[in-house]
Amino acid sequence: MVNNLEDAKRLLSQGHAEAAKDLLIDMDAAGESTAESQYILGTIYHRENRLAEAVDRFKRALQVDPHFTDAAISLSIIYNDTGHYNEGAKVFEQAERAAMKKTGTPSPSIVLSKEISTKHLELGNLYRSLQRFDEAANEYLKASRVDPENVEARILLAKTHGQRGQMKLAQQELEGLVREKPDHIAARVHLALLYFAIGNVVDAQIELQEAQLKDPGNRQVRMYLDMTRQATESTI
Repeated sequence: MVNNLEDAKRLLSQGHAEAAKDLLIDMDAAGESTAESQYILGTIYHRENRLAEAVDRFKRALQVDPHFTDAAISLSIIYNDTGHYNEGAKVFEQAERAAMKKTGTPSPSIVLSKEISTKHLELGNLYRSLQRFDEAANEYLKASRVDPENVEARILLAKTHGQRGQMKLAQQELEGLVREKPDHIAARVHLALLYFAIGNVVDAQIELQEAQLKDPGNRQVRMYLDMTRQATESTI
């Protein structure tokens, strides 16, 4: 059984997906399937856009090993891609809880904090694209808590606060981010744009000037700095 699984993985890595799939199906028919073999078969079906079969295999992987987080993540991705957001969120939350409770040897390729954070980010982007800003903000907040180094999630959280009209929260988030990561150019640029949007042109220029000092060749920073200077000149 182990050799068959390893052979299937080797075939897949060599680009022989059809042969790998046949071997995995034979394992299943012989009653030799494992959580990992079902998961790999699900990923093959997913690549082939055979989503119903992929969902079935990921579910079967989770029946064998409820802690197999990769299978749950893959299942939630399909749900989200097909518009079943509630089902996707439910599966992902179950996987997250299972991963945190897991003891002993983890399932293959157990999802780490950065991957969990990325999934929250993806869910946040989905909600934001639907203008469901409360749910989006909640997902971005989860992403930043799971992985504090996920700066993109924090910037998007601030932007979502702004879209909800909560400019003070947006400002607090970005100011905190810049304090923690003073060399992060994108964080400074977004803070500058927020200052500019609320009419604080002076502080916007200060942030952009600081960004320019740290990255003199950044054209975007120079463009925004010119924009704020023109705004200042037009008010004189």
